[in-house]
Amino acid sequence: MRKYWLIILQCALSLLFLYHLFGNEELRSEAARVIKTAEPSLLVAGLGTAILCELLCALRWWFMLRVFGTPVSFARTCVFCGAGLFFSLSLPGGAGGDVFRVIYVMRLYPKQRLRAALSVLADRLCGLTALVIALSLSLTFRRHLFAFDPSAYAILKVATWMLGSVVVLVFLLWMSSLSRLQKLWFPYAPARIKKRALHMGRVFSSLTGSPGFVAAGVFTSIAALAVHFTTYFYSARAFKLPISLLDIFTVMPVVETLILLPISLYGIGLRETLFEHLLGGMFGIAQGAATLTSLGGFGLQAAVGLMGGLLIPFTMPKLKRSSL
Repeated sequence: MRKYWLIILQCALSLLFLYHLFGNEELRSEAARVIKTAEPSLLVAGLGTAILCELLCALRWWFMLRVFGTPVSFARTCVFCGAGLFFSLSLPGGAGGDVFRVIYVMRLYPKQRLRAALSVLADRLCGLTALVIALSLSLTFRRHLFAFDPSAYAILKVATWMLGSVVVLVFLLWMSSLSRLQKLWFPYAPARIKKRALHMGRVFSSLTGSPGFVAAGVFTSIAALAVHFTTYFYSARAFKLPISLLDIFTVMPVVETLILLPISLYGIGLRETLFEHLLGGMFGIAQGAATLTSLGGFGLQAAVGLMGGLLIPFTMPKLKRSSL
């Protein structure tokens, strides 16, 4: 039972966030009004960008598989990512999809379990790099907008400190993987820590040895993140919010950073609360409209994840015909 306590807590907090939001009668009235005037065609466009985002994420992982010498075709990589996305949504915990991606590769190449796992880790590092770039651009060119509202500025500072801490942690992991430094602390470290350090060292050495694939992975991550932000823009426009694509690109890096915290299940509730404070404080958007924008964007992502379940039958390796 203890291993489920975090999931139970996340579910409880998600429900608490949503209750706090929709317990507001003014918000419910605003949400009902906005829904009546929604444009379904823009939600369909948002579904298209959500699908495109997942295709770009599959392309990024395909590049990382090449870095580690795992010859999975791009078509199969898309299938594995789609099925993995389904399990990310249908199973508690955000890492479920990554686990299934590794399992699918192991079915094809049973001896490449470690390479498959390291490719997923490298894939996440590329995504982290794109998020750091997006938040840095928001800080550099649009920081003054956050200063209009104290709560928005406080949220920005928390996101900056959080992502900065993650970058420092990754840098320390890279430093600890250097052979010259390992000689200083390896003799005193537990075996479990040594094993993880060796795996991280292999990730960083493989990435530095394949600059072309790494550059392609990072550029693909940037494109995927931009398309992902555009999905929320279509959600905002579907509900007639008077904000621009640039406005969405300003707040989304902050939102995406903070929902990395394992506070609520899939970021539900927390994401809506952040939208309410950021869009409301910075652009004067009503609470109901801001909440629907967040739910609409996540709903489009969830729809693509459910569609990914249709790809599960295609994850099995092709059976070789036995000779007669």
